[in-house]
Amino acid sequence: MLFTRTSKNSQQNLNDKFSIKELIEFERFCRDNAVWEEMKKCFAVNSLVTVSWFKGTGLEFIEASKKMKEYAVHKLNDTLVWVNGDRAVAITMATIQIRTDFGGYPVELQSDVKLMYRTQKSDDSWYIVSIDGIYEKDSLINCYPNNEISIPKEDFLKFRASYANLSYVLNKAGYKINMDLPGIDRPETVTRIYAEVEEWLTND
Repeated sequence: MLFTRTSKNSQQNLNDKFSIKELIEFERFCRDNAVWEEMKKCFAVNSLVTVSWFKGTGLEFIEASKKMKEYAVHKLNDTLVWVNGDRAVAITMATIQIRTDFGGYPVELQSDVKLMYRTQKSDDSWYIVSIDGIYEKDSLINCYPNNEISIPKEDFLKFRASYANLSYVLNKAGYKINMDLPGIDRPETVTRIYAEVEEWLTND
């Protein structure tokens, strides 16, 4: 069912897809703008969030996000949704942006990631069951002309290619990085999570 084109959407299907897309965009808006109490309303009980720097429940993720020193925002692009009854999977293409200091000058981290959401309807409302990051590529960009970014090669080689810059910046800020996440540098990890999500979506 995942990655198949819907030949015809019923009105209910369209309503559900809109509600799920709104849920995802609102959850990210709350995360980026510190609207914590409203963010809590987006997650199901026993939800799970697995990203580069964190793994735990949705509520634990909110508490950890409150304490982050690095200001990270998410620019969302396309969102695709597949609905099966009271379950749905959504994939949002996103860019994580972090402005940080490097050698006394500001630099911009940009990390491209697919955010995969499992969502479920309860009492006629959709909630997030899980969030998983699938990492693609990233970069560190000078914010001012004539800035120089010089990082020893060995400092990057210890991190995964699909999220090396993100890992470097967050590790430098004191976060332990999960090195076993799905990423396009390890295609088998992406295939595996797609299979797991497909099974969850179609499991009645």
